[in-house]
Amino acid sequence: MATETIFQRFTLDEEASRKIISSPRTQIRHTNTFNDIKLNKSERIANAAKILNSRKCK
Repeated sequence: MATETIFQRFTLDEEASRKIISSPRTQIRHTNTFNDIKLNKSERIANAAKILNSRKCK
């Protein structure tokens, strides 16, 4: 499997890719900063639309 970024290209063998897939999930600490990680898809879309509407040039 090859992954390419803007500046570098990385090649992973099967063992490395299995190690990445089997690694435990990172728990995100609760903070008072808003993020949409725990929102469902429709709530994320609504939030994104609200942000885009607030950024329109007037």
